[in-house]
Parts: sequence; structure tokens; C-alpha cells
Amino acid sequence: MTLYADAGPRRVRQVTADVLLLLAVLGAVWLGRTVRAAVRALADPALGFASGASGLADRLRDAGVQAGRTPLVGDRLASPLDAAASQASALAAAGRGQADAVQDLARTLGLATALVPIVLLLLLWGVPRLRWVRRSQAGRRLAGTPGGEALLALRALTTSPDAALLAVHPDPAAAWRAGDPAVVRALADLQLRSLGVSRASGAGR
Repeated sequence: MTLYADAGPRRVRQVTADVLLLLAVLGAVWLGRTVRAAVRALADPALGFASGASGLADRLRDAGVQAGRTPLVGDRLASPLDAAASQASALAAAGRGQADAVQDLARTLGLATALVPIVLLLLLWGVPRLRWVRRSQAGRRLAGTPGGEALLALRALTTSPDAALLAVHPDPAAAWRAGDPAVVRALADLQLRSLGVSRASGAGR
């Protein structure tokens, strides 16, 4: 399958469109990464809070262990410290949960920011390109089949600008109906050129 015209302005436009598509895709990826990084930064306070609460819980547990070794009153001293350590651990877990939720959101938003425009760009690029591929392949096949020139010439009569048709013959429709081989060939070439296909590439296919 050929994705580019043989030569001429159409090929230039196709190559330019591909370069612009690549740049746009890279831009969408960069934007998605930027959005992900910006949203992930919102998780930093929650992570800091979780780290602090976890450290506090560890210190409270250590203090509870030390207090528990106090003769006679050790259990009573350790109990509130252990309870405070449990509460600090719960706060740390909540902070980590919030940070995880923000990071998940960051990944989702980053992917959506990148993928949505990429999919739209590929559709806007791919549909016209596939249409052209089908038309150019059909033109190449016709150029190498009996009677194909006449059909290509007829398409040129119905789709080409008047100035291009008059450059072929003062009355191209009458010449085509009369089966003038030179005019039919010239009109077929005109249609092939409009597709970006040359006579040489169409021959023998």
C-alpha cells in the first residue's frame, strides 16, 4: 500500500501533513505528561502528612514500650500512648490513601489529555489518507486495464477544472465521445495527475 503520491504538490502536502501530525502527537504527549506531573504535585502535602503521622506513631509506640517497663504503673502509662500511636497510624493510612487517589487521578487525566487529541488527530489524518489510497490504487489499476483509460478520462471530464480540460482539447467531451485516442489518453493522464499517480507508476500494475 502506497501512502504517498508519486510527486507534485499532493506529495508535498502529504509529507507536510505527516510532519505536522508527528509534531502534534509529540505535543499531546508532552501536554499529558505536564498535566500528570501538575496533578501528582497535589499529592505531596498528603504524602508529607502521612510520613509525619507515621513517624509520630513510631515514636509513640516506642514511648509506650518504655512506659510499659515502669514498675506498678507501666500498663496505665503505656495504654494512652498506644492508643495515640494507633490514631496516628490511622491518620498516616488516610494520608497515604488520599495521595494514592490523587496519583491515580493524575495518571487518568494525563492519559486522557494525551490520548483524546491523538485519537482525533489520527482520525482527521487517517480518513482522508485512506480515501486517497483507495482512489490512487483504483486509478493505478484502471491505468493498466483495457478500457481503463476511457473511464479515467470520463472521471477527468466530471471532476477536473474547466481550464485544465480546455488545455487538452477545445471540446474535450465531444472528443471523448468520438473516442479520440490522444484526447482520451491526455484526459486519463489528467485524472492520474490529480490523484498524484504518474503514468509510469500505473503501467504494469
